[in-house]
Amino acid sequence: MASNSNREFSSNSVSMRISGNLNSKRKAISSDGRDQMPPPPSRENLNSSSPSSANTQTVASNFVSNEGTPNEGTPSPTSLACASKKVRSEVWVHFVKLKDDQGNETGRAKCVYCSKDYLANSEQGTSGLWKHLRDTCKKFPNKKEFVEAYKSRDKMQKILNFQKASESEKSKLSCWQFDQQACRDALVKMIIKDELPFQFVEGEGFREFIQVSLPMFQIPSRYTIARDCYYLFVQEKKKLHALLTSQCQRVSLTTDTWTSIQNVSYLCLTAHFIDSGWNLHKRILNFCVVKSHKGINIGNAIDFCMDEWGLNKVLCITVDNASSNDTAVQQLKKKLTKKNAFVLGGEAFHMRCFAHILQLVVKDGLESAQYSIRRIRDVVKYVRGSPQRLEMFKKCCESANIKSKASLQLDCPTRWNSTYLMLESAVVYQKAFDKLEDVDSKFLGEFGNDMPSEVDWTKARNLTRFLKRFYDVTCKISGSLYSTSNLYFPKIMRVLKDLQAFQSSNDLNLAEMGRMMREKFDKYWGSIQKMNVMLFIAVVLDPRYKMDYLAAKYKSFYYENDANDLVTRVTNSLRALMDEYKGNEQVGMGGVINPSNDVEDMVEDEELDDYFIEREKEQSLVSKGELDRYFGELPEKYTHDFDLLNWWKVNAVRYPILSKVAKDILAIQSSTVASESAFSTGGRTLDRFRSSLTPTTAEVLICCQDWLRSSSKPIQLEETIEDLESLESEITQDPEIVESVMPRTRVDC
Repeated sequence: MASNSNREFSSNSVSMRISGNLNSKRKAISSDGRDQMPPPPSRENLNSSSPSSANTQTVASNFVSNEGTPNEGTPSPTSLACASKKVRSEVWVHFVKLKDDQGNETGRAKCVYCSKDYLANSEQGTSGLWKHLRDTCKKFPNKKEFVEAYKSRDKMQKILNFQKASESEKSKLSCWQFDQQACRDALVKMIIKDELPFQFVEGEGFREFIQVSLPMFQIPSRYTIARDCYYLFVQEKKKLHALLTSQCQRVSLTTDTWTSIQNVSYLCLTAHFIDSGWNLHKRILNFCVVKSHKGINIGNAIDFCMDEWGLNKVLCITVDNASSNDTAVQQLKKKLTKKNAFVLGGEAFHMRCFAHILQLVVKDGLESAQYSIRRIRDVVKYVRGSPQRLEMFKKCCESANIKSKASLQLDCPTRWNSTYLMLESAVVYQKAFDKLEDVDSKFLGEFGNDMPSEVDWTKARNLTRFLKRFYDVTCKISGSLYSTSNLYFPKIMRVLKDLQAFQSSNDLNLAEMGRMMREKFDKYWGSIQKMNVMLFIAVVLDPRYKMDYLAAKYKSFYYENDANDLVTRVTNSLRALMDEYKGNEQVGMGGVINPSNDVEDMVEDEELDDYFIEREKEQSLVSKGELDRYFGELPEKYTHDFDLLNWWKVNAVRYPILSKVAKDILAIQSSTVASESAFSTGGRTLDRFRSSLTPTTAEVLICCQDWLRSSSKPIQLEETIEDLESLESEITQDPEIVESVMPRTRVDC
């Protein structure tokens, strides 16, 4: 292993130090990996003045000579580097190997600045040459900067590292070297991604861990970490703005409002778009304070956020069915109409959330079963009320020979999906609840005649099967990492089919629920005029469906005339969209070529003008030709794993205009779940322990986490009962732990 004295340091490092691009130049200087850039300065130093790129080039050229040209009689450093094929050290930029009359190397090298020669064979190494540049050579330009950079270099030896960068990547061998700034940046990202408090860095446990694992790391204070989070937020925001500007045509938005534990109203605005590589993106743009949940305030807040990001081309915005959102959307339409930001005249700008409409539909159906649901909710709440009751219930499960390990879940009465999960988990333990009546006198005494009866359990089982269909549909339509707009219409037809089956059921309870739900269904989805036309176009742009599926499916539930009207509406809207996109493309390319108004020019270039006029006529039919060709081809084979975006990526060359339409429409979100999920993060960030965080800090943490996280999995902060029991069973397999710890946990109190 080479000693520290043999480490080389080239003039290129000086150039990079002077250029100020330190953060982007943290890499080895010599190809043998021994030389490293000096550690970067603090952000305060980065903000200070630094020489321009022109000055950098001047400094680099002055390494050859003060006049900017090579010394007379000596080759330039560039030619020297090219001539020496086998040399690796960058010291040969400043020295030339001497040769005898026969052209053989003499083992000596001459400085290109002062012409002094030194012994430089393979055994001697290059340490003496570097020392000459550093200490002896008086003609070496910018010697002071070179010496300072050499003294501040990182002398630590690299360490081989064999570790996965992430769970999805394979392990690979790499070289690691301690970098204070890189460690600090990684710490900031960990704080943001894992929702840790700023005070985490000052915790005793963390400091002890760093002292053992990485003692050379200087732990920053919580104030420094908070400041670094702001710096990172600004950097990531610039990147996202550049991505929105360069990679997408139009964006679709989702938004929702939320009130925090601080009693402050927040608005979350999320953008959805497909980039040039046909990858679907979801990015939280703003998590900002709104004065109230009134429609005017929501509309003003959204308009302000759009202006901040420079979003003038928005395809549609997805909101829930609150009346305040209707007011906000109408206000936005007035403002955006002045900017000419709409397609189809803003007809399809307002998108209603699928999940929220389905929530209203199912809620009406559950009204007739509320009595049975309440009884089951009460007994579940009783069992979960204390550890002693839960332990007694487990014994009842063992006595009833119930093998299920699922935990009892308590629902939120305002959310039907949580009610479904509660009933699904409770019906499995019906026999255990029956046995609990015999072993727990308080259980029977508390409920008396209000205990769930056999009729209640039968209703619960029927409800579970009934609600599962809607639960699966909701889960499928609520995704944000794949296209859901093409699924909207097929899932609506699936719900309608189920409702018709429930209405004709022999079970009077199910038939009544089906009737009540059908009334609410027709209120929002009963006719094509009540639905956004973009939802139908999205189905047509799925090559598995196309227009034939749309017409046939609608005809199976409604009149044939209604199906024909739907086909006409979708076709006309799609052609109008293609004309708009084609016009925008021509404007972007400099406009359409028009014949000259000058008669003399027309006569002079008559043949040329006729050519362009005919070509424009042909190009005006391109959109019609694309659409007819698309509909004329057979649909793709239906498979569940069909990659819709990849299909359009491959076929974009065949359908240049239609693919642009598809890129924007397939980014539309069918639900507001993407924005609502941010409130879960907000609830954890602004909990009762961190309720003093300012709204600006909350926005920095929540937005930055969304921009940084590569994983689509939500953060799991609460361990389930099954996880804890599995963990305990693994721990108890250790005899030492069982002997020293477990006896204390088994003592009867």
